Amino acid sequence: MLTGDPVAGLEALSGKDGRRQELEDLSDRELLRKASREMLIAIRLVSAVLRSHLPHLMTTKTMETATLLNTLTAGLRAAVDGLEQFHYLPGQAGHAVKDQQ
Repeated sequence: MLTGDPVAGLEALSGKDGRRQELEDLSDRELLRKASREMLIAIRLVSAVLRSHLPHLMTTKTMETATLLNTLTAGLRAAVDGLEQFHYLPGQAGHAVKDQQ
């Protein structure tokens, strides 16, 4: 969906800009903080736009609106869980990708 190629793997998203390497170099702790922060920013942006459209959406697209609200709730829970894990991980926790090897 994001690349236009239904069989494209993760490599198609990482591109050639070094973003993947940047993320791989982060510690687990920093990756959790970064992902949680980005999720919270996305939720905030969607919520700001959604606020003005909610009355209309509730009457015309009830199921879709419910799905969106459930998704926002799940994202918020994931971000909070990530921040809780960040808080409890030691300051120099290992690298996510390297720990899996």
